[in-house]
Amino acid sequence: MKKVYKVIIDTDPGVDDTHALMYVLNDPQFDIKLFSVAYGNIKIENATRNLCHILDLLNKDIPVVQGCNERMSGSTEDASFLHTVEGLGGYVPPKTATRNLLKKDAADAVYEVLKKYPKEITYIVLGPHTNLANLLIKHPDAKDLIKKVLMMGGAPMGIQANPNHNSFNIRTDAPAFEKTIQSNLPIVMVPSSIGRDEAYLTEEMVKNMEQTNDVGKFLTLTFETYWEPNYEDARIATNDLAAVYYLTHPNLYKTRRANIHVDINTGKTTPTFTRKGQFKIVVGLKRKKFLKLIFKKLQEMNDIKLDFSNQEKKIVNKRQHRAF
Repeated sequence: MKKVYKVIIDTDPGVDDTHALMYVLNDPQFDIKLFSVAYGNIKIENATRNLCHILDLLNKDIPVVQGCNERMSGSTEDASFLHTVEGLGGYVPPKTATRNLLKKDAADAVYEVLKKYPKEITYIVLGPHTNLANLLIKHPDAKDLIKKVLMMGGAPMGIQANPNHNSFNIRTDAPAFEKTIQSNLPIVMVPSSIGRDEAYLTEEMVKNMEQTNDVGKFLTLTFETYWEPNYEDARIATNDLAAVYYLTHPNLYKTRRANIHVDINTGKTTPTFTRKGQFKIVVGLKRKKFLKLIFKKLQEMNDIKLDFSNQEKKIVNKRQHRAF
């Protein structure tokens, strides 16, 4: 029997988050105790609606709490140019979702789960670190209750599109990420370069995904606006999906230990490699085995049926906007 991992997922869906969520919500190795929503890729209200809509689509009953709608940095940068204002690329979600949110402060909601499962929860951060930072400020002992943090973001090894070594999830709230560092929690960092440069999907793979089942069709709809703009070839980055599967398949990843310094003004992440480092930084991934894994997991979702009857016209309109 495969090991089951208790997790809290802090997310900002977002196309890449949605890709990861469709997998973890249908993977029995992930025991999701709570979702918290971050202000990241798009407005937090739209990100919350998107998460609730995904749960509605899949008929999953998992608590959701909306996080902070202001970043510690004061930044209002988003990534709607890739995700669209609504956040799901070529898939157009309804204006509202039926699911009720927890009427609690996000830090309190997370803290309650941590108190219930001390040292059992992996805290997965797929967006800026605003919510985790606020948890650590409001409940300082939370750092003693978290098993480890698994995060997507950072550019300690550089990133093709940004010579300043900063990535969206860090630079949009670098002061919050500094709070994460100061907690001394054990952290696994999966830089965005892993999803872009090693675990990416080719155009042919996306076509195969679309033909596999309804989940694949849904995901390829979201990908319509998400083709990487800084590469000569056509590729879809799997940033968040590559991050979450470190938890269940660490043997596919190569890591190095380091301490990380973040420039709170620019978000630049600078590593100092040391055997006793706070961070495990993912520096490599077994591409063929990773891709085999995710297509196998996709095929395991063949029984899921989704309704696309209201999407066809919008699909055609989106396909002209690919940016390679």
